[in-house]
Amino acid sequence: MKKSENTSAFRVIRIDDTLRHDHPCLTADDECFCLGEYQPRAGFDASPVNDLILNYKKSVDKRGRPEYIYKEEAIAKVARLVQGVFNENAIKTCTIVPIPPSKAKADALYDDRLVRSLRAVNPDLDFRELLVTKESMRAHHEFQAGEKRPTPDDLYANLAIDEASLHTPVKQTIILFDDVLTNGTHFKACKRLLNERLPKCSIVGLFIGRTKRPDVLTDFDIINDW
Repeated sequence: MKKSENTSAFRVIRIDDTLRHDHPCLTADDECFCLGEYQPRAGFDASPVNDLILNYKKSVDKRGRPEYIYKEEAIAKVARLVQGVFNENAIKTCTIVPIPPSKAKADALYDDRLVRSLRAVNPDLDFRELLVTKESMRAHHEFQAGEKRPTPDDLYANLAIDEASLHTPVKQTIILFDDVLTNGTHFKACKRLLNERLPKCSIVGLFIGRTKRPDVLTDFDIINDW
């Protein structure tokens, strides 16, 4: 496994009409951005984006092993990438909310990588764990080919607002932050709940990478989109 030092592969990409078809849950009113393109099932060597994300998502049950240093380095690199996106104006006008992982906080496999990256970005950045997972669910990658994955409605039902995080008013724009934009199910579920609780806020998505679909879909790709 390599260290992810190449930053040239990372740039701000807006998910517009030419890219939205790769993320079937998104609609034209969803404003989302990513910092690179991730190639699923292509491995660490496919690109610096793959290398970063695969190390970043390394399971916490590998903590203590020599390879875990790559996860720690990925957490620090994600913080640097996000820091490069947030200028002084964005820091003043945005609240950033990590999309909660599939595992609840009490679960031994709960992964706080997003929170740790955001905490290292800038002391003035307003980030909050505003959304929480009620009960642990299987992560999308844990589903076998042919199994139906959770829908936005399924994920929405398992989300809750941490009301303690709202003691201080949020900024006008809330940025939902996650590592990979695939179908967009998690983003849509989180956006729905935030729109209901904070209807005056604008909701934007920011992802480290977006899944780039192959130009020609195989039967395996089609099955795993469900």
